Amino acid sequence: MANTIGYGQGAVNNTNAWGQGAKVGGSSFSNTQSIELDGIDDYVDLGNPASLQITNTITLSAWIKTTDTSSAEQIIAKDGVNAGTRSFILQRLGSVVRFLVFKSGSVSSVSGTTTINDGNWHHIMGINDGTDLKIYVNGTLENTNSGGGGTFDSATGNIYIGRRGGSPAQHAYFTGNIDEVAVWNSDQSANASAIGSTIPTDLSTYSPVSWWRCGDGDTSPTLTDNGSGGNDGTMTNFTTFSTDVPT
Repeated sequence: MANTIGYGQGAVNNTNAWGQGAKVGGSSFSNTQSIELDGIDDYVDLGNPASLQITNTITLSAWIKTTDTSSAEQIIAKDGVNAGTRSFILQRLGSVVRFLVFKSGSVSSVSGTTTINDGNWHHIMGINDGTDLKIYVNGTLENTNSGGGGTFDSATGNIYIGRRGGSPAQHAYFTGNIDEVAVWNSDQSANASAIGSTIPTDLSTYSPVSWWRCGDGDTSPTLTDNGSGGNDGTMTNFTTFSTDVPT
């Protein structure tokens, strides 16, 4: 993969505390690395920790960069594809982003309008506020599925960055860069602009359950969870970080 480095072999990491989300970089917070996935077999395995077995109010957040034009690719997903194994997905669908939850086996979704596969960095945020589904792009609310939120299905499978579960043919691997992935068990609508309208910021202020910085403060193959959950991820089929980050 192009434009990648091993940890500690290029861009300076300004963190001053290992794995402490509230103190990442202190006042000198900076973002110097991301993960770059090849769309073939690269992904991050987040396991199935209890703190991420969320079935109601949830916020999913990530920065992404891609030029891929395939039908759909997964950004972060807890979805085993088969009935009874599906919970939620944040994905690129064609040229836009879509957030889905599975309710009693049926799909409830909301899609954005901004073209996100243009080779530029975009912040995307999918929210189930307990009643409605919302999708934000670059800090701006783009669409709401009124009544589409609420309680959704639990699932026993793992959560992944860059793919979903199911058979290998169903994984829908992500092609491109992903950075600063976070999950909350709360509605972050009020903070969407602050989190996503400019460049990555220190998310510890917003108390995420999990926050993977995708390179900064990490040692391959582990993505340290800088949130409260302690849910480290494992880089699978790739070992290096990219210096391509949102600016």
